[in-house]
Amino acid sequence: MAERWGSGPDPRSRIIHDAENLEDWELIAVLLGKGSRGLPVEDLSRDILKKSKGLGGLLSSNIPRNFHINGLGKVKISILLAALELAKRLKYKSIRMAGYNPTTLSSYLQGLFSPLKRECFVLATISPAGDLLRVETVSKGSLEEVGVLPRDLVRIILNDEASQAILAHNHPGMICYPSQEDWEVYFHLKDLLGNLDVELLDHWIFGIDGIFSCKQSTRLEEN
Repeated sequence: MAERWGSGPDPRSRIIHDAENLEDWELIAVLLGKGSRGLPVEDLSRDILKKSKGLGGLLSSNIPRNFHINGLGKVKISILLAALELAKRLKYKSIRMAGYNPTTLSSYLQGLFSPLKRECFVLATISPAGDLLRVETVSKGSLEEVGVLPRDLVRIILNDEASQAILAHNHPGMICYPSQEDWEVYFHLKDLLGNLDVELLDHWIFGIDGIFSCKQSTRLEEN
């Protein structure tokens, strides 16, 4: 069965010279290559975007768990996951190349945390020249499960020869307001780093209602 691409030219030929003008569904269709079980790739691609509520939702979705779409089998899911992982890695490379920017970093972390069902802690380190050195998951699980040892974070920061750092973690399915343990980690790490002439810029907590800044003691405004 021939694939149906609407009235326009095949996106697989257009992408070579006109990629920026392809619609989102057309890019997904090029990735998938063909439809499945009598379902044209055009319809399958549109169904994927409808399920994810757009590309932004696709980046933050747990596709294997939540995408039960007719025609989307394991092979096509693997293609989508590979493309999304490449997108995330390219975005990480781009924020490092551009240097530290709190808005860009928080946006990147929002995408990183959104699909997660477990609590994770991420450490970002910044050089004296203002370059973002790393954004790395340093712990998976809540404080009660595994804990975050400030001395381990200090070791990473000193090994990076960083002058500033940011700690961030998520509250899956919960509001972003910090627990008592969250505050203790923030103040303890801040004091340890302060004695080493390293500034802990903030401890961000990501929840369903936004991002809480321990430094500002309030939820950050939407960008």
